[in-house]
Amino acid sequence: MGAPVLRFWLVCWLAVFAGSIESRGASYLDENPDEVFAGVYSQLGIKLPVQVAREPDVWATLDQLKRESCDQKSIGDLALLLDRLGYRREAALAPYNFVKRCGQPVLALHKSIDLLLKLSDYALALEVADEFMRRAPTNFNAHYLRGVALEAIGDYKRALVDYADAVELFNDKRNISSRVFLRMANCYAKLERFCEAASPIMTWIALDPIGRDTSKTRKIVEDYEQQGNCAVTRESQKERFAARGGRVILAKGEVNGVRGTFIIDTGASYVSLKLAFAERAKVSLVGASEITLSTANGRAKGRLTHADAVALGRLRAANVPVVVQNVDDTSYGSGVDGLLGMSFLSRFDLQMSGGFLEIRTRGKK
Repeated sequence: MGAPVLRFWLVCWLAVFAGSIESRGASYLDENPDEVFAGVYSQLGIKLPVQVAREPDVWATLDQLKRESCDQKSIGDLALLLDRLGYRREAALAPYNFVKRCGQPVLALHKSIDLLLKLSDYALALEVADEFMRRAPTNFNAHYLRGVALEAIGDYKRALVDYADAVELFNDKRNISSRVFLRMANCYAKLERFCEAASPIMTWIALDPIGRDTSKTRKIVEDYEQQGNCAVTRESQKERFAARGGRVILAKGEVNGVRGTFIIDTGASYVSLKLAFAERAKVSLVGASEITLSTANGRAKGRLTHADAVALGRLRAANVPVVVQNVDDTSYGSGVDGLLGMSFLSRFDLQMSGGFLEIRTRGKK
């Protein structure tokens, strides 16, 4: 093939290639994205300004969703792009409607709720959180985020339940953010249950007393206790208990003045009572909410309420959060009325040594 012929075909090829580029450029610039992506917008429940849709990365992502309507990577990319461009509502709505339609990825709802909370759209954040809960009922973040939305709209009682569930569903409680416990305390305080407000903070401290028992955290606790007149044991007192078989500690205690036998359990979040004992001790279940508990035998249900007074020898506390469970003897053991967990124990200093647990009133820091 001679040089003139080669030049001819090269010119033809370049012309065709240039025409192709021009054609694609014209299509991208001239087509109306409202028309091109009408179906995508309908599925995602959004509509983007023309200039936003014409952002090259946004256009490419929308185009992919037009071809593959349940492409999980593309919906994640689109949400990130829209958030970066300042379109937070659209960035929240697109994954929400995508998950409702395609079923996955459920964790995308976390980002949606975060964005809606930042927009102060608490009602819609709660709606998305409800969807998150339906699809991932044992997810820590689903409970926590719904609690935040409920707290924001002033439904403190329901928020408390979600925060309590979030704590119980977390694998290692020592690594839970203080935000969860502070929010629980705030909800109790908003309900004017100040002694109960102190309990989450003290529980958080008790999970790592060396790092968390500070003048700042003690001040928070003291403020709540003063508002609720909670510190029943004011003078220095202590009790000492032997660990049976090196593990189980049984003790006689009182709830609302009614004597019972309890397991002292530093791994339990709450004082837990058998229903029969709770009835004898006149622990009110009026308005009590069901929460999830993480126990040695797996997850269980109980009703969150409070006892007016709990005593262990000379150690006493008022308005203690308790959980009442409708269980038989196999749960705690024959003759055992319940557990004394951290909602009571965290109000005191604990020290385990030589097979004995010493519980004493908190000293000054």
